[in-house]
Amino acid sequence: METPSVRLTSLDALRGLDMLIILGLDALVYALYPLYSGNEFWQFARNQLGHAPWEGLRVYDCVFPLFVFISGTAMCFSHLRRMDSTPMQLLRKIWVRALLLVLLGFFINGIISWELRSMRFASVLGLIGISGALAGSLTLLCGGRVLPNLIMTVLLLVSIGTAQFTCGDFTPGGCFNAKVDALLCPGVLHSGSYDPEGPLCILSATALCLLGYSVGRFFLNIENAILRSLIMLGAGLLLFLTGYFLPIPVIKGIWTPTFVLCTAGIGTALLSVLHLLIDVAGLHHLCMPFRVVGLNALAVYMVIHIVDLQALSARAFSGTWGLFLNADWQRVANAAVALMLAWGFCYFLYRKRVFIKI
Repeated sequence: METPSVRLTSLDALRGLDMLIILGLDALVYALYPLYSGNEFWQFARNQLGHAPWEGLRVYDCVFPLFVFISGTAMCFSHLRRMDSTPMQLLRKIWVRALLLVLLGFFINGIISWELRSMRFASVLGLIGISGALAGSLTLLCGGRVLPNLIMTVLLLVSIGTAQFTCGDFTPGGCFNAKVDALLCPGVLHSGSYDPEGPLCILSATALCLLGYSVGRFFLNIENAILRSLIMLGAGLLLFLTGYFLPIPVIKGIWTPTFVLCTAGIGTALLSVLHLLIDVAGLHHLCMPFRVVGLNALAVYMVIHIVDLQALSARAFSGTWGLFLNADWQRVANAAVALMLAWGFCYFLYRKRVFIKI
């Protein structure tokens, strides 16, 4: 538990905005869609809040990768706050954090068994933890300098892209990730033939985390705030366009290098805009609903996987909804209440100055 001291407010807001999507914003849009299924906006919104079938990029595909990017940027500020710590102390901290996230990932997966074939070892939290630890170790090895970090990022992405080109065919069953996962991942694979949080995806996520760290270093090295935001926005667009137009499919399921570049570009551009609005223009009231969630993202993520908030909402209010709402609007009301319950939990912790993190 920690009370935040010097933090980048826009980074907390970006984390909270990202978290709100999986807290229930997606479920709310899904509930509203049947009421407006003929409306092009709602069709687009519903489409964006689901994963692309295989190739392609939608908003929902960027949710968890954006957490990886944010963790890399936050790592930059975290290392600065711990300048009195030795590299070994920092290494120990980031690998203990990774281990705890892996264990929490096992818990979220839902089946912990001595029968390895029935258990899924890969997880979203495990990917975030291990990729952050690998990226943190590499940044410490390079003394936190930007150029060596970028060189390692390029080497990682080129190596992964080359392996995918030469050893796979970019199909779910024939991709290089499927071969690696079959060899190295015991137990259940999330998608049957491959796992989107498997070993090769962790390496791709490490590259994304390194890009986030490099963005944080650039952020600190440019003194003029408006110039900083504009350069970050330009860098974000460049990263996105590079990923979009390279001759490698953008596939979230196997974290292709182009997917990493696109999501890094989106993260950089969003952070630049929020930084300009919140940290520079001082519009802090705009970020409060998001920052409340961003400061306790891990805690509320665990809560929504332990407690079915929509079922809780339906159990508590379905009798009331039935008095004046039809079935479609009852689903909307339940989704809205579930989202408010999740946000309210974060707000309660925020008001109590309780900030749970690893």
